Amino acid sequence: MRWFLLYFILSIPTHLASQVSYYKDIAPIIKKHCQNCHQDGDIGPMALTNYDQVSSYASMIRFVIDTKLMPPFKANYDNVSYANERSISNDERKLIAQWIEGGLVKGISTNPAETETQAYTTNYDHTVCMSESFAHYGIYYDQYQVFPMPTNLMEDKYIDNVYFEPGNKEIVRSANISIAPLGFSTKMDQWDPRYGFFAYGSLGFTSSFPNWFSWMPHTKNIQLKKDEQLFLPAESELLLHIHYGPFGTIEKDSSCIHLTFSDNEGPTLQNVPLIHTALLADSFLIDSGIQKRVSSTFQLPIDVRLRSVTPLAHLLCRSWEVFAVLPDRSSISILSIDDWDFHWREKYVFQDALTLPKGTKIYTTANFDNTSDNPYNPSDPPHTMIAGPHMFDENFACYFEFDQSESSDGYIVKPFVSTEMSINEISFHISNADTFTLILHDLESLDKKELTAKKYPLGMHALRTAELPSKPGRYCISLESSNGVVDSWWFVIF
Repeated sequence: MRWFLLYFILSIPTHLASQVSYYKDIAPIIKKHCQNCHQDGDIGPMALTNYDQVSSYASMIRFVIDTKLMPPFKANYDNVSYANERSISNDERKLIAQWIEGGLVKGISTNPAETETQAYTTNYDHTVCMSESFAHYGIYYDQYQVFPMPTNLMEDKYIDNVYFEPGNKEIVRSANISIAPLGFSTKMDQWDPRYGFFAYGSLGFTSSFPNWFSWMPHTKNIQLKKDEQLFLPAESELLLHIHYGPFGTIEKDSSCIHLTFSDNEGPTLQNVPLIHTALLADSFLIDSGIQKRVSSTFQLPIDVRLRSVTPLAHLLCRSWEVFAVLPDRSSISILSIDDWDFHWREKYVFQDALTLPKGTKIYTTANFDNTSDNPYNPSDPPHTMIAGPHMFDENFACYFEFDQSESSDGYIVKPFVSTEMSINEISFHISNADTFTLILHDLESLDKKELTAKKYPLGMHALRTAELPSKPGRYCISLESSNGVVDSWWFVIF
């Protein structure tokens, strides 16, 4: 009898310890995976910050995680590890199921802080804010507005951290920052009588550095690593492109961008649209009533470290596939999305940058469905779609964020410049008098063309010639002497 009582007493703590409870088991899961968006005053439709809230929505939570609707992350991660990956493990799913089936046991709180908060440093070197607040329409309608924000920086800067601070978390759905020369967007800004100017999809023009930085509320801030930095040229303006979600009352927003400077002047990250509708061999056209596969290929002219990839398409797109074939014929999966959703688009940042040698071919494919079977089709009945910046247009673009590896045949890779215009002039500085050759490299055909070869004295020089690139493509112009490459300029022309 005494042995039985002893066994019973010892078994009680074990039983209690195995019981799934909110505070012990469920709160950490909700805090980790859900509270980026589901907090009071944030973008999520309901707050999930305490027992009463979570238990009220328990069945719905179980459904959306079992069907993988939440947390939203569209890329397959079987073969690729992403730093911003959001996924609930099978063990976490089982715990939530056991908690619900066990009667939503509350348990005992051992930590009063139930809400996820993100700690960001406030020691920034430079902050740029919207010059005035922008008034949301106050109707259930998505809005897209671009705000030109002068940096007031008179010299080039290298950036090792960017933090976007939404002024109103309830309506700011996403933000994208591009870079342009000061005053470049003036015409667009004057066209719209409100603060900033309307633009859906693209800016309405090509900036110097499109997609320089992007933010979404469901993605935690991915800090740049020690060997990663962004380039911000002097006398620039930040083009802050914000997607405001639908809301029933008029709301105002005044967001800010915080920057920290780096002392390192080494290779910088570049986010380049190496895949774009304007660079396709054929015109981009999706006839009504058909499903169509669109593909593009690009061969790397230098060694790179690929940090992230950002696919962009609109409502007809259903899937993406991006992979690389190395010179040794081996292949690397870069991105696979089986169920593309424009509303959950994002930059996919690799856990560890992918090292891709010169000669690697990157293959990119997207599948589009312009039939009535596509529930996202904006046209009923379907009509022929062309490339464009609007919701009723389509898009096929993919941005690759990379930096130059050390072994790149001596080429000095400054950030690519993206432009819709031909190159009219190349300016360069000669510090040692010598004979120099300017060579145009077509990065698609890998053809070379000598533009000029002569002895240049010290000082600034400019080259104007009809042989500078004018048609859409990817190009490099190198300045070379007998000692090798002295300088280089890289362009993507749409």
